[in-house]
Amino acid sequence: MSITDVNPVAVVTVPDTWASSKIARGIEIKTPDDEIYLWFELIAPGEIEALQKEHNRYFDKEGVTITGSSETMKQEVNGKAWSFTELKAKSKDGDSIIRYIAINPSVLSGKIIMMTYWASLDGHKLHDAAMKKVIDSLAFK
Repeated sequence: MSITDVNPVAVVTVPDTWASSKIARGIEIKTPDDEIYLWFELIAPGEIEALQKEHNRYFDKEGVTITGSSETMKQEVNGKAWSFTELKAKSKDGDSIIRYIAINPSVLSGKIIMMTYWASLDGHKLHDAAMKKVIDSLAFK
């Protein structure tokens, strides 16, 4: 799937059994058992805080509370700048993981891909191999 229809900067391959849909800034993906929700959104760097507030409203509506966070870690992955922040969270179903991964696809685009990952601990373990394939499939245009 293309991350944004207009001037796509990247594509990602989604497992056939996973649901995916286009959203205003990119795509939303979820596993068949609803254990993982994943968003790839193209945003300007100045929109990160607004995006996180939007996601926080969604998480609040879903009964998710943030219980802790990691420091942001930056590294280069396949020649692209990536930034990782992990939040520990709880939902009505138990412990959860929320990750914000900012990916700079190109210094020319002026925008970043924000990948937001929300998973139960069980779903995180169960779908680890499939998630690795999704991440490894990310191809930049």
